Amino acid sequence: MRLDRRIGWAGVATLGLLGGCQDLNPRPKEHASSTFLDSGPQVRLSKRQMADVQVSMGRTAEEQGQFDQARSAYLSALERDPKRADAELRLAILDDRKGDEAGTERHFARALSLRPKDPEILCDQGYSRYLRRRWGDAEFSLKQALKIDPSHARSHTNLGLVLARQGDDSGALAEFARAGLDPADARSNLGLILALEGRFEESKREYALALAAKPTSNRAKEGLAAATVALNAKSDLRSIAANGQAKPGVDPALVRTSVAPSGR
Repeated sequence: MRLDRRIGWAGVATLGLLGGCQDLNPRPKEHASSTFLDSGPQVRLSKRQMADVQVSMGRTAEEQGQFDQARSAYLSALERDPKRADAELRLAILDDRKGDEAGTERHFARALSLRPKDPEILCDQGYSRYLRRRWGDAEFSLKQALKIDPSHARSHTNLGLVLARQGDDSGALAEFARAGLDPADARSNLGLILALEGRFEESKREYALALAAKPTSNRAKEGLAAATVALNAKSDLRSIAANGQAKPGVDPALVRTSVAPSGR
């Protein structure tokens, strides 16, 4: 399992403003047609209206963790209206959630064939590729989104994450700034990515700079504490390896990924 998923950066691992996927954003207002089902049998819906209802039902099912029901709803929407890019997008995100890379890319491609100039779809595609560590492909999608909408904040944030993963720290900070993050949040974002890459000393430096820029930042305080503990744990492991012995009752993997408790 990758360090990303093992390290306990619980309270620290909240990225700066407007990053990630559309799942992190508030749900769009429900389409008016979603109330038609309660209007009695006398109401006849067009295929497009029924597709609206199915997409709305799918979003509700997703929010409740009923992913199989959500998938069925989105597929039903596409049966009624094959041009529903929003249904294709949600299917891409569902496939991404379960680790179906081929399905994810297929549904993103279909969504983009229907709405090729939609920065939201390109941004979500870029973030999906980022999560799968496909840095180059993620960068391409995000830059395409920014060509369409240079002010798209989520794309700037996600591009910053991708650049940080590739070692372009200054480029990442510039993208975070373009997304509207203040210097403290920008450096906290970079500090998190550096930690996830095992660059704990540099992570500690970035969190310290973030705290200097905003002494009240809880993210910076928690990140600095976590990076310090992880750096010390890494040093302890080197010492253990040099002595050819392990401390009784300590799992080196646990030591390597342990961090200070956050939010307490």
